Parts: sequence; structure tokens; C-alpha cells
Amino acid sequence: MGVVMKVRIPTCHDKPGTTQIVQVADTHISVVLSTVHEVDLFRCFFPVFFHSQMLWELVLLGEPLVVMAPSPSESSETVLALVNCISPLKYFSDFRPYFTIHDSEFKEYTTRTQAPPSVILGVTNPFFAKTLQHWPHIIRIGDLKPAGEIPKQVKVKKLKNLKTLDSKPGVYTSYKPYLNRDEEIIKQLQKKHTEVETVDLVLKLKSKLLQADREHLPVKPETMEKLRGHIDAIILALPEDLQSILLKTSMT
Repeated sequence: MGVVMKVRIPTCHDKPGTTQIVQVADTHISVVLSTVHEVDLFRCFFPVFFHSQMLWELVLLGEPLVVMAPSPSESSETVLALVNCISPLKYFSDFRPYFTIHDSEFKEYTTRTQAPPSVILGVTNPFFAKTLQHWPHIIRIGDLKPAGEIPKQVKVKKLKNLKTLDSKPGVYTSYKPYLNRDEEIIKQLQKKHTEVETVDLVLKLKSKLLQADREHLPVKPETMEKLRGHIDAIILALPEDLQSILLKTSMT
């Protein structure tokens, strides 16, 4: 599909969780992923954003978790986000990004004669809302929201309120966190995410301006200059570390 991916498989001598930087004489922009689990945590946790600290605690303790999502992609992304949220610590329990009734462990995970195992399941079938209702922690995810929306604060819901089809997004559990929620961390996460989205927008605008110059598109010089002025104003409103990244990109 016109995309070249260069992948380096870690060896037994590599330290887990680290990234080997390889210098490549390429003109294309390279993105280095330290792990295949690197997903957009903010986007995945959007429906339950204000419970992120509790989810972090549940994953850290290896608690049984079920993610109920409307599609396999959203189910998989959310499970991988949960696994990755305790980084740099490694999640050593089992996790199934997309679990179905055809999986061999279906009977084991749905039985009520024994406690659920330490595993994170991602499911989409509404049937699981009934068969996994005895699990202690259930995360209901709606459609993942587009960039720019602000998460709403929702209360933790009781498991008995989880219905098969019409349950609203949220965390269904009776778990009481050991740690008090740090409101300052929540604010910092929201602020940082907004800044990252701004950087992404500025980079896209710069790319469009370069394309307009390169392809001699019918855009007035005054309009181009005005856009550059707006972009510079946005950049100057960002923290210094992000300014330095954006100012390195040539506007010519």
C-alpha cells in the first residue's frame, strides 16, 4: 500500500523495554516504537478517563478484567492500552485482545464454580455481558471518540447494573482503590494530551503549506503569510520543549 516498514527484531542481549536507535539515511519521517503495544492511551481510556488511576492499580495487581467494546479493533486497542499502562513494568498475566465464544478457554472463563483467573479479556459479543457478569471488574467501552473531545466524568457503576445490550460506557466494579485519586495527575494528563494534539495539528498544517508551495497551488501569498503567522503564534503558546521541536521544521 505504498508504505515501507523497517523492523528490527530484539535479540536475547537486548534489555527489555528499551529501544535500539538505528541511523538510517532516509528522507522519510521515522517513528520508533519500543513495543508493539504502543497505542493511544488517552483515546482508548476516553470513556473511563477519570478512572485511569484505578485501572492502572487493577492491572498492576493482576486483577481479572473484562473489556466490552462495540468492535474487535476497539476491544483490542483497549486491552493493549491496559497492558501498556503500567509501563515500564511488564504485565506477566495472560491477556486476550479479542476473546470469542469459540476460544478453547470459553468454558473455563465463564464458569461460576471457580474464581476468574488473572487475565484481561476483550470481548464484543453482547452474550458475554451475561456469562461474564460474575467477573469482579468490567469496563464497558463505547465508540472511541475523535481527537479534540473532552472526557466526561462518570461514576463507578455496580456490577448488578450491567445489562446485556443497553449498558452505558463506564467501569462496573465494587473495587475500592488503595490509592486516592490524584486530581493533579488527571489535570496534567489532560493538558499534555491537548498539547500533543496541537503539535500534531501544527505539523499537518506545515505539511499542507509545504505541499502548496511545492505544487504551486492557487493560494494567495497574503493567505500563506497569514497562515504562517497563526502557526507561529500557536507554537509560541506551547511549552519550550515542544516549541523547539516544531521550530526545527522549515517553513520554506
